[in-house]
Amino acid sequence: MDLITLTLNKNHLWSGLSIAGLGLVTYLTNRYINNNKLTTNQMYYKPAEIVNNSNINNITNINNNPENIIYIFWNGDISSTYIVLDLLLQDKIIQPLYIERYTIIKALENDKLLSIIKENDENKTNDENKTNDENKTNDENKTNDKKRTNKNLKNIAFLNSIVSLKKSQDYEIKQIEILRLMILTQYPEFRNNLLPTSYITTIAKDLEYTSKFYNTILQIKPLYSEGIDFVEQIVRFLKYYKKTNYISGYNNKTASRIIIAFNKDYKNINILNDLISKGLVSLALSGGNNNNHDNTNDVLDMPIIDMDIKTIKFMAFEFFPNDIMQFFMKNEQNKK
Repeated sequence: MDLITLTLNKNHLWSGLSIAGLGLVTYLTNRYINNNKLTTNQMYYKPAEIVNNSNINNITNINNNPENIIYIFWNGDISSTYIVLDLLLQDKIIQPLYIERYTIIKALENDKLLSIIKENDENKTNDENKTNDENKTNDENKTNDKKRTNKNLKNIAFLNSIVSLKKSQDYEIKQIEILRLMILTQYPEFRNNLLPTSYITTIAKDLEYTSKFYNTILQIKPLYSEGIDFVEQIVRFLKYYKKTNYISGYNNKTASRIIIAFNKDYKNINILNDLISKGLVSLALSGGNNNNHDNTNDVLDMPIIDMDIKTIKFMAFEFFPNDIMQFFMKNEQNKK
């Protein structure tokens, strides 16, 4: 394959994606490529959840039918929680996955964050010590002030995006923790079927896939694409995900069902469909049958992709226990 197609030109990527309105995605793409640290998948489990599943290795249907384990990206929203509950009631064993996007970005951007803080402190010092410089004209001062203002605006936009990711991550993790407790209180028989959530803090690099993914975004030129980097992270994580992390002695030699709760109202649904059609996202066949994909990890099942959020909420209202449904309704009212 031609080297040009495997390597993202930083300047071209920045200008192209910025025009398309991808700002943060552009910057993060460059960081994934240029950063040589943290190149393997890393994750952790919360001790309290492991204690609650201390007898997991005694579950007979894992050894008898390992395909009974289903992996799902669970962020505590109503769509993914609906699928989790539905599968638990089918006596499936659920391995929840959660990508800590803020944690990942904070590690990648640590140097930049420190630089912004240092620069901000220096600017304050300069402002305090600012005096009339007789060697500079007013035009020169205006030009310097304009450059400084533009740079500050970019820094503010960057910091706002980081803060937004942190708030989102804190909220979602809290949702997951609360919902796990509510589910196990309502259905204590599911205690061994709901495995500890894998909290993902680092994702393996894959230059070839990342290049193809964002080159495709360049070709699509979407007007809106905020958050599409999450799809790239999912596929890249699954490509290098070993499914033996928690269950001792368990070796999944067949492709398991891996679910993402995207629905018809997903904000990047049009881009997602383009990525699927171009082979950048592998979609499982109906029912999670992955046999046509050579048993690879990175095949996603999207069981509610044809449902809108209104339908999902209606089904959840009919399906969820009252306390869990009231929890969602209360949170929705608090957001308004």
